[in-house]
Amino acid sequence: MKLFGTAGIRGPIDSKVTPELALSVGKALGTYINSGKVAIGRDARTSSVMLENALISGLLSTGCDVIELDLIPTPMLAWATNKLGDAGVMITASHNPPTDNGIKVFNENGVEFYLEQEEELERIIFSQSYKIAKWDEIGKVKKLDLKERYINAVLKFVEHETNLTVLYDGANGTGSMIAPYLLREMGARVISINAHLDGHFPGRKPEPRYENIAYLGDLVRQLGVDLAIAQDGDADRIAVFDEKGNYIPEDTLIALFAKLYVEENKGGVVVTSINTSFRIDKVVRDAGGKVYRVPLGQLHDGIKKYHAIFAAEPWKFIHPKFGMWIDSFVTMGLLIKLIDEEKRPLSEIVKEIPQYPLIKKNVKCPDELKPKVMEVARNELERKLKDEIKEVLTISGVRFNLKDGSWVLVRPSGTEPKIRVVVEGQTEKKMRELFELAYGIVSKAVESLKPT
Repeated sequence: MKLFGTAGIRGPIDSKVTPELALSVGKALGTYINSGKVAIGRDARTSSVMLENALISGLLSTGCDVIELDLIPTPMLAWATNKLGDAGVMITASHNPPTDNGIKVFNENGVEFYLEQEEELERIIFSQSYKIAKWDEIGKVKKLDLKERYINAVLKFVEHETNLTVLYDGANGTGSMIAPYLLREMGARVISINAHLDGHFPGRKPEPRYENIAYLGDLVRQLGVDLAIAQDGDADRIAVFDEKGNYIPEDTLIALFAKLYVEENKGGVVVTSINTSFRIDKVVRDAGGKVYRVPLGQLHDGIKKYHAIFAAEPWKFIHPKFGMWIDSFVTMGLLIKLIDEEKRPLSEIVKEIPQYPLIKKNVKCPDELKPKVMEVARNELERKLKDEIKEVLTISGVRFNLKDGSWVLVRPSGTEPKIRVVVEGQTEKKMRELFELAYGIVSKAVESLKPT
């Protein structure tokens, strides 16, 4: 598709995600649902109000009514759409840099638009076949504040009180409007940092990967808290440190929840993304369940296809019993509940999850070179690894599962000009060997294909 990537439409506001595009998306969505109510939320980026107003104008012009929710996190927009809307739109670029913004569209169930729905929106936009309302049928705007209702909904679902002390890092994003209050309502003592809204993200980069939030480990040890929780700019992502200040790898956290859900249901299907660890497969299989992998950004498609009881990709968790959307607030509530019910610290709980050496690193790559780089990388890796390959998966790039349980993934980012290289080895030595091979091949391919 030309506009939609792995998580809606995302990119620079001066060249891709412009007010003109937001207007067109609004008109296309209004045409697609053919009247009705659309819930709109936005993050704290400097460009979000600009894009929100253009989007609303497009919707109103087709006769749609708008429920304006103002500054809210993405999980709350999904929840509100499920409760009140015929569709929903979040203005956010999630963890992208502040120069970017994005548009994420949800259906009436609070689920991100499926691929076929995104394709239809693109068809309407490029054909400009918009519905036009008469002057007396133009839609209306209603402003609502639903933060308290959303917090109560999460509290009711989690159903737990705690006395843990939590260090919370909001990345200067909209999660800061919900998380500290939710945690305090649960009874937790909360210490917040980077919890004031600022679209420049002055505290840290908004993506909660380890290198951006490593300082939390020292803070955990200095403050003596029970765990630390970090979110991204729109609060759909969550990262965690244990009480010793150790970062919990995102795949370990997925495996922990997957194990719990499969044990609780005495079996069932877990859906995860193509870039996740074999440790998830092992704990799910041992608990009597089955794992299916899907492309990045398509967990909701996977749940629909495989009837999954739980779905997750790195930093993103869907709890179907609560809702069919990524929800970090439910995740943090359930994690705290787990720690209390286990009556032992998080560092002890995660010891039950097997660990394999894993590395992730990006190679900068212009979007126009991605197809050719991927072709070169696949051919070279296939040639170098041919005797070791067990299977090849070609969703979201190419993943080589090897006979010893190690694997290599090379995939183009759907949101940024990068090629992502992910490698997991059964041993540290194997992981290093595979990473040097894969990263070297991709880096050389990018350099050789750049215009001179």
